Amino acid sequence: MKPILIFIGIFLIFLGMFLISLGMLLPNTNEEKTDNNNEKVEYAGVVMIGPIPIVVGNSPTLIIISVLILILMLLYFIFAFKFYVK
Repeated sequence: MKPILIFIGIFLIFLGMFLISLGMLLPNTNEEKTDNNNEKVEYAGVVMIGPIPIVVGNSPTLIIISVLILILMLLYFIFAFKFYVK
């Protein structure tokens, strides 16, 4: 494996950890301070029980995005398994 790829991988890992830490430390200034609790909260998620995915949510758009992410994850596992098994 080329050393430059190892360096890039390690750099991206540290960059990701730095950005996550920075996001936790900086305050969110876009949040409006109101007492109105009538806002609709949308959610969606995927629960994997073994090989069976269960998609839950109340927003059709977020459910479609969750299913697309599930399909991309499945494609990744198919192609990664093909390269690791000889």
